[in-house]
Amino acid sequence: MTMESAPRPGPVSWLQRGAIGLSASLLLATLTLVALERTWTTVAPDTPEGAFYSASTGTELMPLAVFQVLFDLFPDQFQPAGAAAGDWIDQYGFVRRKRERNDGLPMGFSISRHRPRSGAPSPVSFVGLNCSLCHTGLIKVSDQDPGVVVPGMGSLSLDFIAWVDAFKTAILDEQRLSIKAIERKYQEKFHRPLTISESFTINLWLSDTRKLLRANLPKTDLPYSGDDLRNSDFMPNGPSRTQPFRNLIRNVLNLPAATDRAYCKIPTLYQQKDRDWGQYDGSVYDRLTRSVLAAVAVGATRDNLTIDDISKGVSRSIEFTLNLEGPTYANVFPEQFAKLDTASIARGAGVYMRHCNQCHGHPEAGRWVRGARQDEVVPIEEIGTDPERVRFRYMDTLPDSLVSYFPEKNPLRPKREDLRPGPRGKTAGYLNTPIHSAFGHAPFLHNGSVPTLAELINLRPRREVFYRGANNYDPQEVGLIAPSAPDAKRYYRFDTKRAGNSNSGHDFPWRYQGPGWDPAALNDLLAYLKTI
Repeated sequence: MTMESAPRPGPVSWLQRGAIGLSASLLLATLTLVALERTWTTVAPDTPEGAFYSASTGTELMPLAVFQVLFDLFPDQFQPAGAAAGDWIDQYGFVRRKRERNDGLPMGFSISRHRPRSGAPSPVSFVGLNCSLCHTGLIKVSDQDPGVVVPGMGSLSLDFIAWVDAFKTAILDEQRLSIKAIERKYQEKFHRPLTISESFTINLWLSDTRKLLRANLPKTDLPYSGDDLRNSDFMPNGPSRTQPFRNLIRNVLNLPAATDRAYCKIPTLYQQKDRDWGQYDGSVYDRLTRSVLAAVAVGATRDNLTIDDISKGVSRSIEFTLNLEGPTYANVFPEQFAKLDTASIARGAGVYMRHCNQCHGHPEAGRWVRGARQDEVVPIEEIGTDPERVRFRYMDTLPDSLVSYFPEKNPLRPKREDLRPGPRGKTAGYLNTPIHSAFGHAPFLHNGSVPTLAELINLRPRREVFYRGANNYDPQEVGLIAPSAPDAKRYYRFDTKRAGNSNSGHDFPWRYQGPGWDPAALNDLLAYLKTI
């Protein structure tokens, strides 16, 4: 009995070989990509100060190579007052930093290897925003003065919302902003071509960003551009102010927030350890939640904020502000400080303790002594300042929406009791806070509607109309020199009769020329406020 031989396998077809080769190539490419991605890392600065100035906060905007040429491609958007008025840094009020640091970018721009929104690793560097963008001030007494850079101070000149509209206008311009235009300008400026990775990433970023901007147009409308960016009729925020609720409502509730007029000056961050509740209306308790929501308002996401180096950067930036000393009048204006009358200062301290201490507390032996009403939200009916921030349409529903925006297992999900209105208070009003470095809080009131401390305490009448921009500092009146007519550097018309801009209220110690008004006592109070 014989056994049949097993059939021999036939030859492998060219199609099968091709499939095997393709699979092997794809596997190799995948493994190579995984290996490469491990090198596309961003390390958070290891000090709180380094994080404040340089860490990513999950708000990446554009590839570094685009950032380096965008302003040259669109001078009409980024130099709307013309070349004679300065470059884009000057015209939008950014603070310069030393050229040898951070690729020469202005204060507040970070460089990372994160892609926008997802935070995924990138083969090329991206430019984003961080805390020092808004919370670094430049105090100068003239246009020629190089000034004193103050960390933790709200920027006195940054016109950020106008700059964002200029950025959007440029991105949406398909005729002028193409990969070829970027490549040509980059070659012209740096005398080298873009790398393959840079060209590929820029092309993908440009397509994705345009899609996102177009998808959001029903909420945001078309951006303003050119001369309109300096016109308060179209850009009602103006320099050194933000509109935080509008962005949160757009990004979290997916609504346009068209009626929001809650304009707020950029706050100071001095000595945050002495504050329990944050925001002008005392609406957020947890410090991390405050920073996370600020990042979400300018483009970070609930997902990328949990990435290790971004999370560490945010936490370390907060740590930097806990004991951050504000500037002292004596250090910034030594000549003027030397001329202060000690007797006047002593009398002013008495005025302060009688009329201001209860709400704001006072410094004593190197610490801040709390006032009886410090950290209390004063009802709007009592304080009398502009009501728009505490009466905007979504005031009551936003806290619940902010909690639900973060999934239950997300470590950044706020506690409901840490948001107000809520279980720990529903008063619509403004928070009494310590006033470390009183002179370093200009302009005054939550909406920046009072340029000087002399006006805030009603030693001088409050102006109805003035112009903002790159305002210089008046050490005598303690605040901004805000002219009554515009020029190339002071262009934004601040009209206190417009909704959100009121300069009324907070009439302490006395209303201007009202019952009990004592100009001599107010001069003494102003002298004392220069010392704290």
